Amino acid sequence: MGADVNGIAEEFMRVPMTIYGVHLLVLQAGAVTKEHKERPTRHCGLLFALRGRAGIRIDGAFYGMKPGKMVHCAYGKKLEIEVGEEEFEGLLIQYLPGQGEEALAGLRHMPRSFELEPGADEELFEQLRKLCLLSRQSVPASASKLGELQRRILGLTFRLSRLEPKAAAGADDGGGTADVAVDALADLFNKTAFVVEDVMRLSILPGQRLERYRLPKSGFLFVVRGEARMSFRDGDYRLEPGALCHGSEGQRMTLVPVGAESFEYYVVHYRFCEEGNAAADGTPGHFTLRPGPQPRLLELLERLHHTAVMPGKLTSFRKKELFLSVLGETFAACQSVRFGPGQLEAVERAVGYIHVHYAEPLTLEELARLQGMSVRQFSYLFHKNIGIRPIDYVIQYRIGRAREILAMSRTPIGEIAAMVGYDDPQYFSRVFRRHTGLSPREARMLTQPNAGVDNHPSFLE
Repeated sequence: MGADVNGIAEEFMRVPMTIYGVHLLVLQAGAVTKEHKERPTRHCGLLFALRGRAGIRIDGAFYGMKPGKMVHCAYGKKLEIEVGEEEFEGLLIQYLPGQGEEALAGLRHMPRSFELEPGADEELFEQLRKLCLLSRQSVPASASKLGELQRRILGLTFRLSRLEPKAAAGADDGGGTADVAVDALADLFNKTAFVVEDVMRLSILPGQRLERYRLPKSGFLFVVRGEARMSFRDGDYRLEPGALCHGSEGQRMTLVPVGAESFEYYVVHYRFCEEGNAAADGTPGHFTLRPGPQPRLLELLERLHHTAVMPGKLTSFRKKELFLSVLGETFAACQSVRFGPGQLEAVERAVGYIHVHYAEPLTLEELARLQGMSVRQFSYLFHKNIGIRPIDYVIQYRIGRAREILAMSRTPIGEIAAMVGYDDPQYFSRVFRRHTGLSPREARMLTQPNAGVDNHPSFLE
């Protein structure tokens, strides 16, 4: 990377900084910013990439941005940002040294642009989002907290930039990513048949190490106590309570405790039931997740470990049931870390509102307004947490309710359309067919084969 991380860290942690703005940037795919193409910047800036990809040109120098990258733009520079093929989200911290731009002349790193790569670390992303929320509060109440949080973010950024080597492009042992998508993992384990092979609780004493250990099976390592470094050929992760790491069968790894405390952990090995399964082939080789310390998660792991050694024909079933609970708790905690409890609660409130008011006219603007969000922010959070867009969820819920009514009653289809929020029965029938592949009458015949053909005028196709 070429940056003097130690020198940058020393200067940024030593020199007082005044924050002039914290901005969440959401740029559309293909967008090119023009604000500072001709007019130089009036502050220094730290831009952290959270989602998507973009390129930044700063006085002719080019920096590629992806989740886990940070670019520093110096004072008085001309720049433009060009977004790639998907929406880009980043967090920008505008600052100057505490004594103003004149103080930059006596410094080494703040007056120049550079990039660091702390990696797509969940803890770092959580702190950045907290900073953004805190910056919106009144200045007297938040100024000191803002400064403390900003220093914590910088300290974490520099530490991760020193300690976390990044995955090598084109690695031939499966590759890895520290920012593996939680929703993709949830979808994988939901759709792919698998078996829990074994569950172990292990520990490594200080001074001991597992050296280039070949993983006999794919599995998750959940940290219970202590800290360690887990290294693969193309990736290196720090592990502490509240973190977990995944590795795939056949990969070699080294595990070394850090500090004077023993490193204790659970390992859960699993295998997919079908060799060569397309979904299984898409599993990342190694990655970390950081749900944070979760007492409920440790309780589930303890129950899983106890169940795994019990005899009986139901043991395999119980192991899988508990392991899915472990994954569910992990994924939910990661989402909470990423978006914050308040935003997750807003999505849950919106879902509850849809379930109660689905028969009424519902618009995206209304759903966003009820949660105190912009349409873009609400739609993004809803899609990331639920998996589909808000209006698509409304439609699917309405169609689901319509199928239940069709299966349980002889209510005319025109009346059912009105009951689930559609004034036009013909439009309802088209939407129903598009989502189910059947007309409402055909759906009713499948569940009520003796219903016969009803010539009631409300039975429209």
